[in-house]
Amino acid sequence: MTTVTPDRILKEMQQLWIDIGKTAMEPGVKGEHGILRACAMTLVIAADEEEETADIGETIAELMHHHPSRAIVLRVRDGGDEFLESRVYAQCWRPFGRRQQICCEQIEIRSSEASLRDIPRIVLGLMVPDLPVVLVCRSALWFGSNSFAPLLRVANRIILDTRRAPHPVQTMTQLEAAHQQGLRVSDLAWTAITEWRRHIAALFDDATLLARLREVHHIRVTTGSMGASAEAWYLAAWLQRSAGVQAGVSFTTGTSTNSIHAVDLKGDAFSLSLQRGEGSVLAILRDGLAASVSFALSSDWELLREELSITGDDRVYHAVLPRAIALAAAGR
Repeated sequence: MTTVTPDRILKEMQQLWIDIGKTAMEPGVKGEHGILRACAMTLVIAADEEEETADIGETIAELMHHHPSRAIVLRVRDGGDEFLESRVYAQCWRPFGRRQQICCEQIEIRSSEASLRDIPRIVLGLMVPDLPVVLVCRSALWFGSNSFAPLLRVANRIILDTRRAPHPVQTMTQLEAAHQQGLRVSDLAWTAITEWRRHIAALFDDATLLARLREVHHIRVTTGSMGASAEAWYLAAWLQRSAGVQAGVSFTTGTSTNSIHAVDLKGDAFSLSLQRGEGSVLAILRDGLAASVSFALSSDWELLREELSITGDDRVYHAVLPRAIALAAAGR
C-alpha cells in the first residue's frame, strides 16, 4: 500500500495542473484558451463509504460555481484493517460566454476505521494557507469521533446535517455543546426549513396579523409518515420562540413523504394553517380565507450554498437550537 502523506498528494496535484495546462493549450482542444485555477477556501466533506460517489461529486461540482475551493472528500469504511488511499483530480467548467475554463482541485481520501487517526494529520497538511476552512460532516459519526477532534478545532465553519443522523437529538445536543465551546456550527436541517420560515414571516409582515401573534396558544406541526424529525423540531421551536413560551406545541404524524406536511397556529379567535400540496405548492388558510403560493424546493448543494453565504454567526439558529432539543426530548 502506498503511503499517503500531504507532500505526496501536493506533488500529485502539482503534476495534475501541469497536465491540465498542457492539454488546455493543445491546438483544436476546446480548452485551448487556457484555464483559471480558482480557490476561495478549503472545503472538507466527510461522508460514509456507502454514500454514492456520484451524489457527492454532483454536490461539489454545483457548489464550485459559487464557492470555488480545494475540496477534500473523506470516506470511511467499517473494519479494523489498516487501509488508507488517496487520489486527486480537478473539477472544471466554462462559464457561459467565456472561452477560458475555471478549475478547482479535489482530493479524495478513503480510510478504514483503524486508520482514522491519520486523517487529521493529512488534512491539516492539505489546507490552503490563509483561506477559511469549512468542514461539512455528512455523517454524524465523523462529528462524534475523537480522531476527528483536531479538525473541528481548526475549522472556521462546521456544517452538519441531522436529517442524515441515526440519532438526531444526540447530534443536536452535540451541536449545542460545540457552540458553547466556541465552535461555529450549523445544521442543514435548519437551513432546509428556510422556505417554511420565509412564508410564515411574510404573513406576519402584516401589522394587524403581527399584533395577534401573541394570541397563539397552540402550535401543531404535521410531519410526514416517518414522524417528527430535526426539521419539525426546529420549525416548532422557532414558532414557539416567536409566539412566546406560553404557546403549546404538538406533533402529528401524517402520510406525506415530506418531513413537514402542515403547520397550524391556533388562538382564541385566530387561526392560521399552511399545508404542503402536490409538487411545489403551499396552501394557506387564514381565518377562513384561502390562498396558494409557490414553495421552492432545494437540493443538498443549494442548501450548502445558502449556508455558506451566511458570513456571520446565525444568532436565530443558536437561540432556537436548545428549545428544539427540549421539544424533541419531551416528545420521546
